[in-house]
Amino acid sequence: MAGRVHLEVFNVTPNLTKSFSGSSHQNLSHENDTVTTPGLQAPPVIPAYIYLFLHVSFVIRVLVIPISCLGLVTNPINVAVFAKLNDTVSISLLAMAIADFLVCFTTLFGAIGEFKEVQKALLIYLSVHPREMTYLFCAFPNSHFGRITLTISAFITLERCLCVAMPLKVKMIFTSRRCKIIMVFCFLINLAQGVPNYYSYIFEWRFYPPLNKSILGYTTKEGFKEKIKFTGPFVLSYFYINFTIIVICTLILIAVLNRKRSWRKSVTTTTTAASSKDSNQVSSKEMKVIKMMVMVSSLFIVCNLPTTSIYLANEIDTSISMEGSKRHLYFLLGYVAISIQTINSSVNIFIYYFYSTNFRVIFDKMFGIKGKEEVNISVGTKPN
Repeated sequence: MAGRVHLEVFNVTPNLTKSFSGSSHQNLSHENDTVTTPGLQAPPVIPAYIYLFLHVSFVIRVLVIPISCLGLVTNPINVAVFAKLNDTVSISLLAMAIADFLVCFTTLFGAIGEFKEVQKALLIYLSVHPREMTYLFCAFPNSHFGRITLTISAFITLERCLCVAMPLKVKMIFTSRRCKIIMVFCFLINLAQGVPNYYSYIFEWRFYPPLNKSILGYTTKEGFKEKIKFTGPFVLSYFYINFTIIVICTLILIAVLNRKRSWRKSVTTTTTAASSKDSNQVSSKEMKVIKMMVMVSSLFIVCNLPTTSIYLANEIDTSISMEGSKRHLYFLLGYVAISIQTINSSVNIFIYYFYSTNFRVIFDKMFGIKGKEEVNISVGTKPN
């Protein structure tokens, strides 16, 4: 789950919030938008993406809720398992599981807050603007946690590539202790990116005539709109750099897998059976780690392609934006993007279980499952 899309797509306000006295915010109830023409002209042709948005968006939002709930179950299990390991990959995957959990948590509440009944309840009983509060407390954190996952994924794939290129040096550079420090910095750097945005907003009460009372919302501080826009290119560049690293490193790891596979087919056995068996065991362990990271990274790449598409579409056509003339297309792509990103944050446990023997053994012990294999769990494979 990374970038400025995320839960912004859930910030759709019901008809109750059409008019705030003195408010400059536009009504974004896109589901109720209609295209009208004066006189007796024939009804206009509705673009295909608007038709899809009106008929698909609700289904996608409903599907996001169970997917998010799945992530709220699987990621704590990932954390519990990886906490028992101490190698660099497990430390990184533990940190990524925490970020994925937070992505699913904010996504769930963002999806729940999209339902009109919930939005009306927030207006009537809590006197808060549902769209704006969801934006501040769900959309913003969701995008930051998504970028944390992006950064950690880039670090893991880069570290695996370096292990292939110079294994001995990398083991001395990326120790368990240093890896923990790097993970902390991944969280701090990405959370710090949101400080300018939060600092630029202030809460304000605005009178809402239909309910005859004031509603709590937010507004941008005077002179801070340009500063907010200035952070946009930085966040976009940050996304592209990390995404590019993941793609390139994943392609390299796939090439390594193919080369190893070809070598195994062509090599002629010249050693004894015992030494050959030991060599295959070591190679098998290395290959399993690489395969697992290739699967995790490939899933991440596929699940973030919709987000990348939104960025590219907005760069090509600025009307494809949250308040542009083609906002239906923006929101349609956003619904698809957030759904697939949530899947990415929820299903990694199945990859870990299938490709990691250590993960599978600890998982089976935690849930009392009788496993077919027992291995020595590594608790300190890297020097501190």
